[in-house]
Amino acid sequence: MTKLTLGALLGGVLVLAGCSAAPTPPVVESSPPSEMPQPLNIRKFEQDPCALLPQVTEVFNAVRNRSTAGATIPACVWNDSKNSSLTIGFVAVPGGLAAAYQNGSSTGYFETAPPIGGYPAAFTNVVDNRSEGGCQIAVSVQAEEAFTSSVVLRPRSPSYGDPCAVAVNAAAAVVATLRASS
Repeated sequence: MTKLTLGALLGGVLVLAGCSAAPTPPVVESSPPSEMPQPLNIRKFEQDPCALLPQVTEVFNAVRNRSTAGATIPACVWNDSKNSSLTIGFVAVPGGLAAAYQNGSSTGYFETAPPIGGYPAAFTNVVDNRSEGGCQIAVSVQAEEAFTSSVVLRPRSPSYGDPCAVAVNAAAAVVATLRASS
């Protein structure tokens, strides 16, 4: 897997999701993400990231997907009937989320989130579009590797007012898949 910074992945995920917005000042919380439990094996999903979410219809009501496996950022993008999108992608995080936390000022926002299935997580993106139907959460599943769950919801989406709930639910489903396969 190509080693990228968290900021580089986040920019790439925004391009994949087709979202653009002006950067906003970063928001940094006062405590770093929690420690990571047993690392999860992601290797078999790096070239088939769409396999990470076999329950996508329950989590997101997707009608189609496309994979960017083999690209710089292994990711899968699902769309629903309203053309909202959910993207799950992998990223190398040198030093883990705690190091990314210390460098949080290089992103649009970086806020610690409650752990996802016991794994440290942070809401983070190069732009803060949460009030416009967008949200992204990064979940550390290995010492220096994470995945992101990113949503861009259209105003017609019933979850438009709380896009982070969709991103968190998808992230929890991915952790369950990774646990079952480890």
